[in-house]
Amino acid sequence: MKTRMAYWAMVFMLFIVTNANAQLLSIEELAREKVYQSMDEAFADPWNCVVLDLSYQKLKYNSERVNQLENLQVLHLAGNPSLDMDLAFTRKFFGSLMYIQIVDIQDNGLKYLPSGLVKYKWLKMLFAGKNNLMEIPDFICQLKGLQVLSFHHNKLRQLPECIVSLDSLNTLDLSGNPALDFGQLFSMINQMNSLKKLYLTECNLRSVPVTISNLQQLEMLNLAGNQLAEPPQYLFHLQQLKELNINGNKATVISEDLGNLENLEVLSLNKNNLSTLPQSISRLKKLVYLDLSGNIFPSLPDSVCSLPNLRELNLADNKLEKLPPSILNLKKLEVLDLSNNSLKKLPLELDFMESLKFIRLKGNPLGKEEKERLRRVFLERKIKVEF
Repeated sequence: MKTRMAYWAMVFMLFIVTNANAQLLSIEELAREKVYQSMDEAFADPWNCVVLDLSYQKLKYNSERVNQLENLQVLHLAGNPSLDMDLAFTRKFFGSLMYIQIVDIQDNGLKYLPSGLVKYKWLKMLFAGKNNLMEIPDFICQLKGLQVLSFHHNKLRQLPECIVSLDSLNTLDLSGNPALDFGQLFSMINQMNSLKKLYLTECNLRSVPVTISNLQQLEMLNLAGNQLAEPPQYLFHLQQLKELNINGNKATVISEDLGNLENLEVLSLNKNNLSTLPQSISRLKKLVYLDLSGNIFPSLPDSVCSLPNLRELNLADNKLEKLPPSILNLKKLEVLDLSNNSLKKLPLELDFMESLKFIRLKGNPLGKEEKERLRRVFLERKIKVEF
């Protein structure tokens, strides 16, 4: 009996010692760690090597010495297509390391995920974009701590049904996967109550199902580079959204429902076919960044000049011939891009915008006298100008 008790006491003490050596850092702490950028550098200081970046180094073989890196928590292996990734994550190599939290295996031509990843019980972020993946294996669902999954620009057709069990998942990037079954996708993401950020750029979407309005916890939505001719009004009922990107679509009109996004801080609508905006945009009191570049606006809508916290406004590559005097109401505006328009003159009100720090004017038919006037004004105000 005493022998048995002594045995379990020893096991318990071993457990404590083992876990005492493991100092899992937060994501913020990992961002401040030194980045080791070669095998030689890492092996010279194995105990302190927490972040190892071997991206795009033309690696062709695995080294058994990697099992010396006992405290490794971030591993970048992107852009090494000649490396046997399946072998790399076996216990003989990186698979022996217990505390990996972030793995980057992007741009490696992978047709399937290395099964050894399942050993990383502390894994929080997996970046596997720019590969040739056609499916995501079910074992991904065993990684219960996953917070970020990035599979952009693959050949995915479906997601595993079990992905809804990843209760910690807050960021999902499926951009560049036009073959995805979006009906299945949206039926599943509606069950992901922790999802905060969703990237669906370049997916050839012509419409977005009404069920997206169920994602009331969503804070960031990126639909850039699709085929949306008229973003549906229910898209603007995601009331927790802080960032919305509809760049590079075919939108000709934006619904008045835009004004419902009262928590929105970043709105990107560049490279569409917009000439007007809804009056309701004036209700976006938290908006700090607005990108309207690459459209066909003949003038700046007065409603935009009612945004009290706007700090950056991009109006480049439009058809602007004048700016309204109401632009003076943008009390916090710091950056204004007016390049490549048809402006011959700027309103005097612009001279009195106290927060303005930088203005870009290149590509406009401004007269010589107007340019000289603006140079004097902006020099006196210490505003950087680019003609």
